Amino acid sequence: MIQRKPLPSVIRFNQLLSALTKLNHFSSCLHLFKQMCVIGVPVSEYSMNIAIKCCCQMSRTNDGFALLGCCFRRAVVPDVFTFSTLLDGLVLEDRILEAERLFKKLIKHKLCEPNVVMYSTMIKGLCKFGNNDIAIGLLRLMDERGCEPNVVIYSSLMRCEQ
Repeated sequence: MIQRKPLPSVIRFNQLLSALTKLNHFSSCLHLFKQMCVIGVPVSEYSMNIAIKCCCQMSRTNDGFALLGCCFRRAVVPDVFTFSTLLDGLVLEDRILEAERLFKKLIKHKLCEPNVVMYSTMIKGLCKFGNNDIAIGLLRLMDERGCEPNVVIYSSLMRCEQ
């Protein structure tokens, strides 16, 4: 694809990145993403999100944050998926305090409106580390903000109480 003239659209590259991710070929996906940047493919929000997800799945969340910086430099606006992925990466790496700080910063500075996936990620992470009271407080915050909890959240809280 990289050698074709004219280059395929970013959509075709995103389809390949997505397929590599579904096959758990995270390092190959990141390699392709880097090649896209080098040859000047105009990466999209979707491309960036896939690359950040790969970093986080490989326990390289700091690299994911570096890619977040690239988003800003390229005028690609991160969305709730971007931040949920980074929060999940921090939780996977047992960095719950950093995840909490990031979550609070997202809300305080209104960088994105948390959705059920983001709340679920945080509640699951808090429960994983025995922060039951904070997890329940987050459930209340969800309710206050009009975000409906799902079965994943309730399951996490039930395991949290045990």
